[in-house]
Amino acid sequence: MNKVESRLYFIGMGLSGFKSCSLETLALLKEADIIFVERYTNFASDEIPPLIKKFEPKFKIITRKDLEERDQEFLADIRNKFSVLLIPGDPFIATTHNSLRLTAIKNGFRCRIIHNTSIISAAASASGLSSYRFGRTVTCPFPRNASDFPYEIIRRNKTIEAHTLVLLDIDLSTGDFLTVTEAIDILMKLEGKKQEKQFTSNSLVIGLAKIGYDGEVIRVGTPEEVKEGSWTEIGPPQALCVCADSLHFAEEEALQVLWRAAI
Repeated sequence: MNKVESRLYFIGMGLSGFKSCSLETLALLKEADIIFVERYTNFASDEIPPLIKKFEPKFKIITRKDLEERDQEFLADIRNKFSVLLIPGDPFIATTHNSLRLTAIKNGFRCRIIHNTSIISAAASASGLSSYRFGRTVTCPFPRNASDFPYEIIRRNKTIEAHTLVLLDIDLSTGDFLTVTEAIDILMKLEGKKQEKQFTSNSLVIGLAKIGYDGEVIRVGTPEEVKEGSWTEIGPPQALCVCADSLHFAEEEALQVLWRAAI
């Protein structure tokens, strides 16, 4: 293949960082001139497996500023090279890097996406809920950025009998992350404010932490049952599923068998 061609590949690392990279990714890392590792959109394991460690001299940590504020300079620096950008999860589930992709294409780069697993799909797979029953996904922000929006999305989803995946806010610059316990407290306070019975003490919720890692944690029950636990010690990333008011019988069986849920 022509080495002077400007190529930029956006490669998903999956749920657990380097450990969940695909065999296709390994082949591309071997071929690449430089490998950029993005560490600002989600927490990811720093552990580098032996198969990937041999490519470590090519690694370069890239910042948000490099990709968003100086994208033209970034692309100029990698012109006529084969560059790879490793991104936690699936590259464009969040639209963070879409602007860079469009700018690269406009500047004559050949771009390609290598997909991987995201919490968007893994939440249903891991919990036992049906992926067809999920509505719009929403992020619950830190209390300092308080918003009614998560409650509103839960309400809208319930009108079509859909589950809600609630992603929990993170701040990689400080290492802060919103826990399942804190998210439940926020939603209960919003229920107290709204009084629309969308997130009550009888709601069925699923707490998720470190999905895709060896020590993943899943807890199913009422908000009070799920919030109790060492979610802070478990660590990020975490998420919360707020179930629709009714479950399909197959979902009920899955939650009972997998998590001994009292449904």
